[in-house]
Amino acid sequence: MISNNAFTEKNSLLIVTPARNESSNLQKLAQSLSAQTSSSVLLWVIVNDGSTDETLSIAENLVVPFPKVVINRLREGSLITGAAFAAWWQGVDSGLALVPQVRFVMKLDADVCLETNYFERLFLNLDQTKLGVLGGVIKGMQREQKTYVPGPVKMYSRIGLSKVRELPIATGFDVMDEILCRSIGLRVEVVSEAKFLMNRQIGHSQGLLHGRFRNGVVCRWIGYDKVYFILHAIRYVFRKPYLFGSIWMLIGFMRGGKGPYSPNLRKLHATMQREKIQLLIKSPVKTLKELYF
Repeated sequence: MISNNAFTEKNSLLIVTPARNESSNLQKLAQSLSAQTSSSVLLWVIVNDGSTDETLSIAENLVVPFPKVVINRLREGSLITGAAFAAWWQGVDSGLALVPQVRFVMKLDADVCLETNYFERLFLNLDQTKLGVLGGVIKGMQREQKTYVPGPVKMYSRIGLSKVRELPIATGFDVMDEILCRSIGLRVEVVSEAKFLMNRQIGHSQGLLHGRFRNGVVCRWIGYDKVYFILHAIRYVFRKPYLFGSIWMLIGFMRGGKGPYSPNLRKLHATMQREKIQLLIKSPVKTLKELYF
């Protein structure tokens, strides 16, 4: 067990970063963590997930103002089959063995840069009652819905973490985790004042077209309503690689099959999406503003 006086703090945090071929990003992430105006980080676990570049060496030599552990893992499977989440869970279990009293556990991707007041803003006046998932929003043009915590910065309360352990380890986990938490009465808290930057678009660590294809597969797996998926694909026509990306997204959706997640969670997700469509029809400007701005 790592000894640290911060164990008494209510926002104590274990960060786990799965990293594969992230030699160009890890130093930037470390700098953004070190520059935080307020931090209760008890331990940072970096899981080198079968990298073929200098990721392992860079991770081992990073200097940060809190304890750090590096795990070297031989990657098994692909992104679609959940390799990154499997690496994350390995890091979580190793980290919790060292800091078992931690209050929050975070999945923090290597291609993220947190604004210096990210943690300060995130925990400011935070109500931890029935809290399951917590996180900020992407800064800049790459907008995602503010009703979900973006996958690269997922943070879980301990009760939230215990519940999402029930989910299969596969791509789509970072959507279904919130559906599961909501379904059992746990809150999902998106703090719009806590912002971060991405060094590349979400889901494109293996290229834009592969990312779009994977997005389509995941949409099928997590139960996207068909009308909602069409709107989703149209929105991506205006992002690189534009029309080709949306076509690959459609191909992924058609080839995806049912996937690993339970029919009940998939149906619940589709129902939530149909409710959003109804709100868009009823009040499009207000709804878009609430979702994205």
